[in-house]
Amino acid sequence: MSRPNAYRKLTRPVVRRPVRNRNRCCLRGRRRGPDDLSQALTALGRALRAQRRLARLAPSFFDSAVVDREAENRAERRRWMAFWEPALARAYGVEPRLPDPTRELPPLPSPRIQRAVDHQLVERAMWLAAGHAALERYQRRQPHALMSWSRLARLLQIGFAFGKLACGLDSPNRVPEKIVFDYKLADLKRAYGFPPETPAVAVPVAAIPASAEAVVVDRPMPPASPPAPPVPPRCDVWSRWAGKLRHMKS
Repeated sequence: MSRPNAYRKLTRPVVRRPVRNRNRCCLRGRRRGPDDLSQALTALGRALRAQRRLARLAPSFFDSAVVDREAENRAERRRWMAFWEPALARAYGVEPRLPDPTRELPPLPSPRIQRAVDHQLVERAMWLAAGHAALERYQRRQPHALMSWSRLARLLQIGFAFGKLACGLDSPNRVPEKIVFDYKLADLKRAYGFPPETPAVAVPVAAIPASAEAVVVDRPMPPASPPAPPVPPRCDVWSRWAGKLRHMKS
């Protein structure tokens, strides 16, 4: 059995402080909160989550893959309209109209989705600002500190995720199909009897040596040689011996 402490104070003070000290630390011991790098990684991860939510809510505005594909389709549609609209205007005797850029913008979503988009935009801006501030504090306070492997891998993972979102490689939505009008022009030409266009192969002059140019220009191509006469079929051994015997008898 453990011996009781002889120096332990067994009496309690009669006068006690009725109010606790407000400057007293909430945690016992000398515990520290999360450091600047941990705060930066957490904030950047939450900003990445807000960006992915924005891409799911309004893909025509925040999904890079969908935005790029729709821009390509609009450019292809403008090129096709610029091809046939002047012909129609000339046929009907009117002036060709100019394309309206406001009509090509994607439509706005519903008001409920707009409110959710506004909330996610504010959240993304807040977490990005907090992450950049924490990274700046970490670089200023600990410029020569070594980073652990887990934090280094987490930082690289967040960087690659932001890069994929910017390039449209991590799109959670279905990308629209690409619009191509060249096959329609080929169908029209085939329907109205236009011969198909053969692509011209252009040979650069610099690729032809001077000697080859001289040979091609100065020496004309020789005429084609006449075809060789057909070779008579070869006689077999018995027919030759029969011819020799007839010659000896005569």
